[in-house]
Amino acid sequence: MSSDSSKRLAKIAAWTAAAAVLLGFGTYSAKPFWQHWWFAHQLCGGTLSADDLGDVLPDERLQSGTNEVHLDQGRMTCRVDENDGHHFVLSVDVNSDPSEVESELNMSFTIPSEPGFVFPDRIPGFQDGHGPVILQECPALQRDEYGRKRRLLTKVIEPSGDDRPSSAALRIAVSAANAASEKSGCGAKPLPSPESVAPAPKNLSLAAAADTGCGWLAEARLPRNPSGKPWEVQVRSVGDLAPITSCALIDSAKKQAAATFTGWYGTWSDKQFETLLAANVDHRSGQSSRGPMMAERLGRATARCDGESANYEAYSHSRDTDITHTYLTGAQLRPLLVKFTEDQAHQRGCTGLRLPDRTINPMAD
Repeated sequence: MSSDSSKRLAKIAAWTAAAAVLLGFGTYSAKPFWQHWWFAHQLCGGTLSADDLGDVLPDERLQSGTNEVHLDQGRMTCRVDENDGHHFVLSVDVNSDPSEVESELNMSFTIPSEPGFVFPDRIPGFQDGHGPVILQECPALQRDEYGRKRRLLTKVIEPSGDDRPSSAALRIAVSAANAASEKSGCGAKPLPSPESVAPAPKNLSLAAAADTGCGWLAEARLPRNPSGKPWEVQVRSVGDLAPITSCALIDSAKKQAAATFTGWYGTWSDKQFETLLAANVDHRSGQSSRGPMMAERLGRATARCDGESANYEAYSHSRDTDITHTYLTGAQLRPLLVKFTEDQAHQRGCTGLRLPDRTINPMAD
């Protein structure tokens, strides 16, 4: 037998063995060992790691769903579905059109938003109630006709639904974001692939927080802690120019947030805050949800930073299971929101500050 014939027979034998393995496992009820490799090759333009997919996908037979990949245009939607064809177990979405970015983020703002800052340094993102979100500026792309910066939004919805995403889900988000940035000419710096989620931020005493990005809390005139214990501070955001910044006032007795203060940078956040206020504040007084406002547990201030809008939020948490038992009243929360906004505006060179007046609006039922 010739050497060519022997090679052909060897190839046939190899393919036959592989097919037998696949067919043998095809009816096995547990997660087929090959399927995450298949999805990595077929979905999202081949941008995802099979190992990461294997870590996040559930132990069942799955099928590919939507798979629309236009990375050169900064767009991608790809999903892995359950076998019923009606529910997805993993979704990866990338958008760079400013209007689409606003729409995609809207689902994160129907309730007072307390994003989870689980990304290590140099990854501009947060965790909403559905999964990890990355929001990058695109310095190589021109602003749109309304003067809005071009940004790249990458969202991953994973099946676990936990408050803290898996490390693999973060890496999936980073892989998709890096591929879209490169192919679309966004110009964002490549993001490092995180080995794990960032550890929960430490609680700092007021004195220890003085030299951090939340040092304003150490200088503020704080009300008495209802627990009688000292206040502490969590510095939740990473980097001075992150698209979202956050500071939390912590009850040291219960080790829980008493009030959170977040800054959201970019005109994309305007509609989100209108959604937030419209859904949570009673507007019978006739006050519009389009500007600064103070309610019993929630406040908003605004500014202009680098030619775009910035929105600042303050939210007072409940001390116990009764949502009306808040740590801070609206009257106590307002001066802290003002100080947070002024501090953030100073750090970033923002102008046109608009602060809420002393009117305290009721929360919606």
